[in-house]
Amino acid sequence: MRLVIIVIAVAWGASAVWAFAWSASKSRDAKTTAAYILLWPVAAVVLLLNEPIPLWLSVPVIFGFLPWLLAGPHLSAILKDPTASKPDEIIGIPRGYWKWGGIGAVLLGVLFDGYA
Repeated sequence: MRLVIIVIAVAWGASAVWAFAWSASKSRDAKTTAAYILLWPVAAVVLLLNEPIPLWLSVPVIFGFLPWLLAGPHLSAILKDPTASKPDEIIGIPRGYWKWGGIGAVLLGVLFDGYA
């Protein structure tokens, strides 16, 4: 099982670095999306290795997994058609999700941290 996890991690890392390098000459949205694909799992692993982490910090990182799943198809779409990028979105997700979702995730972490 360890070998499978290692192979998955290496494949993800290689494909994320490739996507980041491939989008270097593309739009700012493509660069941001590729950086998110590359850096979000790194942030998650850093938090995992530095346990215990307060919930007000770890809950938003966990909720960051949802946009991360959507970042790959968004990057593919904007590399094929740069006009698919919209100015009111960050990695293909409306700014309101980032703002209110981030605030909600931090408050949820504070609430759960108070009960823990």
